[in-house]
Parts: sequence; structure tokens; C-alpha cells
Amino acid sequence: MRPVRVWLAVALCLTAITGGTVARVSAAERPNVLVVIADDCTFNDLPLHGGRNARTPHLDALAREGLVFDRAYVGMSMCVPCRAELFTGQYAFTNGCVRNHAPCRPGTRSLPHHLAPLGYRVGIAGKVHVRPAGSFPFEPVPGFDGDCTRNPTRPHDLAGIRRFMEGRDGDDPDERFCLVVGLVEPHVPWVMGDASRHPPESLALPPNLVDTPQTRTEFARYLAEIEAMDAQLGEILAVLAATGHADDTLVLFTSEQGSQFPGNKWTCYDTGLHTALVARWPGHVPAGKRTAAVVQYADVAPTLVELAAGYPAAPALAFDGTSFARVLHGAADAHRTFAYGIHNNHPEGPEYPIRSVTDGEWRYIRNLTPGEQY
Repeated sequence: MRPVRVWLAVALCLTAITGGTVARVSAAERPNVLVVIADDCTFNDLPLHGGRNARTPHLDALAREGLVFDRAYVGMSMCVPCRAELFTGQYAFTNGCVRNHAPCRPGTRSLPHHLAPLGYRVGIAGKVHVRPAGSFPFEPVPGFDGDCTRNPTRPHDLAGIRRFMEGRDGDDPDERFCLVVGLVEPHVPWVMGDASRHPPESLALPPNLVDTPQTRTEFARYLAEIEAMDAQLGEILAVLAATGHADDTLVLFTSEQGSQFPGNKWTCYDTGLHTALVARWPGHVPAGKRTAAVVQYADVAPTLVELAAGYPAAPALAFDGTSFARVLHGAADAHRTFAYGIHNNHPEGPEYPIRSVTDGEWRYIRNLTPGEQY
């Protein structure tokens, strides 16, 4: 069945579910989607959010051309759970990925399931890190290293993402793409980039880090990886422009959860759960603006479905998050009241459950077993 007919069938079903009238959004109004994910990058180590050390010219340019979310959050400061939340639109206790490297529940659905019936090819390059495969049937796109522990990171090749953006011969002219590029910087080991650009003695350390010679040396290496990540972002955006899709594509950049310095990743502190999020879609998303709207990863999938379909996602899709499309379009300056965070344990460690909630200004954290060793 051709994508247009599939879309029409879905539209009719959702009309019956919602009891409303659905008019198909035109092809010109439906964006392509490019999601670029950094790996273990503390949000406020980026100049975008006050970082005073790393140089990120490509991310800074993207921010000038788009909308910066000052209050975006992941639900769990670990790679696998937060990516599962991003792709499924569900909290960890719904999709079942409640600790790092854990699979989602069988039958869990994600972006490929939701966007393919709406006429989208949905692919992923680089780091995937979520399972089972049946819950995340992304089309594999070659060219980027998917192993965040490799030393050094393998050289990347832009040909795969270029082919994906250009489409296949005979594609439906109304077909769109959704491409996720999961970079592996600045995840440890910090071996990429040029650390000599950051003399350890001259660094402005974040206030939550203990100031020791070792901290300064490692922080310089981490900053070099942030800059290597930014360089890759620039190359990816250049390919998007070269394929002629810069203006008809919603670009989302996010920094994932905090780095592996103490007090960031594996915690419910703000430097663990707070993420950078930038959106660019020329002519649709206001340029050079910032928003204080509170959003979290579970809201991304329903947002993309609404933009692809032209109306909010049906309740039958079982999202925990809700669409912030109105914020993207500049029609609203608020979204959710609270963003939620949890921690259970490191995969190899003892149980240490923590729960957290924030309104974007204040954060409440509760340790459920404070007598146990973290």
C-alpha cells in the first residue's frame, strides 16, 4: 500500500477515535525531521547554556537560527532509558526500560511505528543502544560509529546520511524522512578532539566539580570531545543543506543527559536530568528565540506525530508525553507544569531508588532508601 493510502487509512481511523474531522496536512506543511543526539554532554557545559570553555560555533549558529529550550529534561540520566523515552514518547515505567542497558517491554512501539504510516522513512545512524529490535525498527543508516566505548571513535562517512536524505529512486514525492544521528561524543573515553586547546590550569570548572589536577586534565579532554561533536554537527547540517532540505526539515539537537563527572549522569540532580534542546525549521519555528516552556523527552514523539499528521496524536497511541508543537510554532510559551525524573541504580550496583520533579525553577529530589549505600 502506498504511503498516501496508508496515511488516509490512519486518518480515517483516528477520526473515528477522536470523533473529530481530519483534513490531511499538505506535503509542504509536513517537515522532514533530523534529530542529532550528543552523548553524555552536560547541558551547561555548552556555551548555549552558559558554558565558558568549549567552542561550539555550529551549535551556536543553529541556536541563532532556531528556538532554544531553556527547560528541557530527560526522565532518567542514563543513555538507554532516556533514548527509549525519546523514541517511544513513554516514561520508563511505561516502556519498561527502567535501568541502563535494559530492554523495553515486548510490544513497545516507537517512532518508526508511528511515523511510517504517515508517509515517513525512519532511519538511524550511529549509536542506537535501545532494544528489543522489534520495538525500534529503524532503517539502519551507515557512516557513524555506534560504539560509545571505542578508543578512538571510528572515522565517520557522510555518504550514508546523504543517500538517506536524498531518498530512493521511485520514492513517493510526498514521502518524508525522519533521521536520527546518534553521535558518540562526548561519552567516555575522552580521546577525540584537541585537548591542547584547553590548558587545564586556565579552565573555569563548573561549581559542582571538585577542583583537582586530575579533574582539570580530564575536563580538558571532555571539552575537546564536545568540540569534536560540534564539528560533526556542522558536517551533518552541511549535508542537509547540500541535499536541498535545509528549509523543509525540522532539526532537533539535544545533548542527552549529563556527563560522567560526579553529580551529573546517574543522578537526579539538574546537571544529570537537564538537557539542551534546540529546534530549527525555517518559516515555522521562530529564529533566535528562547523559551522557558518545560518539556521532556517523552513529549518529542507526540510532537513529531502531530507535525506529520497535522493534528494531535490519538490517545490510542499511548504516549505519556504530549505535543509541544504550539511552542515550536511560537503560539504558546508554556507546555507542561512538571518534568519528572527517576533513578534506580547503575546496572552493576545495588538498588538505590530516587525520584524527582521540577517545575523548571525548583527541583524536589527524594531518596526512597536513604540508608543504603549509593
